[in-house]
Amino acid sequence: MSNINWGQFQNSFIGGFNSASANNVQNTPLNANPMPMQQQSTPLEVLLPNYIAQLKQTTNELATLNQQQTMNMLKDLLQFPKHFEQLLSQLTTNQQQSVSQTALLMLASNMNLGDLALLLQNNSKEAMTKLYQMLAQFNQVGMALKDEQVNELSKLISFVAASTTNDVQTLKATILMYLPWLPLTDPNAFKLEIASAGSDGSEKSDDSITILIATENYGNLQAEIYKTDKDGIRIELITSETFPQKEIIDLMQEEGRKYNININFDLYQKDVFNKDKNEKSETQVYMNTSSGINPFLLLISNAIIKNVHIIDSKENLREQRKEKLE
Repeated sequence: MSNINWGQFQNSFIGGFNSASANNVQNTPLNANPMPMQQQSTPLEVLLPNYIAQLKQTTNELATLNQQQTMNMLKDLLQFPKHFEQLLSQLTTNQQQSVSQTALLMLASNMNLGDLALLLQNNSKEAMTKLYQMLAQFNQVGMALKDEQVNELSKLISFVAASTTNDVQTLKATILMYLPWLPLTDPNAFKLEIASAGSDGSEKSDDSITILIATENYGNLQAEIYKTDKDGIRIELITSETFPQKEIIDLMQEEGRKYNININFDLYQKDVFNKDKNEKSETQVYMNTSSGINPFLLLISNAIIKNVHIIDSKENLREQRKEKLE
């Protein structure tokens, strides 16, 4: 997001303004001499112009938030980390480690979705409180936000809170917060299934995630991600002939180097995945994961979806430039 940071805004302006108001407004005229520094941090007459300027700037930015900026502000209100790997590390290892050590710990762990649901539930309540506090601050100084400026955030927070009723919705809402170009509340943009245990108690698939992505330009892409015996990842990738497989391999191996984890590929092409070049469709994602949800596989799945989207978006830009030249 451009400049809006709820935590910084609350600490620097709302908290300071409330403190100054409590100390000054009732007991001290605005034109009175400031109290000594040890008794008062900032006089109201000094703080107020900066506070109003920040409110005006925040109003303008809230009015023009794009999807990614809205999701960043949502995470900020929910006190969720900016990056997906930070959240997964927090949920699984809960300790300071090197990047490669954290990756190995996540690779050897399973996620407790009950803990994730509880975190979402508690933080959603606090996020809604913060949003109303922000509205109250605007009203205090005679400013008002348009309904549409806060309705979207309020709707998203409510959606996240409601998603804690079952494991699938909890995991889906969490993943979508870190895929900001997919609408959080659009049921068709992202579908998720968690495989149930078989009649003998065994899992349908062990430590694996299958992703099906309907791209705008390359038809469908299928990726199956699973662990190997040597602390690595293998990705079985099936695409159309037109999809640039080398590009996704390079991007994903770069991800692997970041975590010091080997990522290998099995590559396939199928004509059934082809489609007419002029046949556009919206990006859709379907994910199926084993019941023993592995946080590192989730991280790699998120990276695959993100990087496929980057490749697909590049093709859109090429097509747009081509149309302009013609």
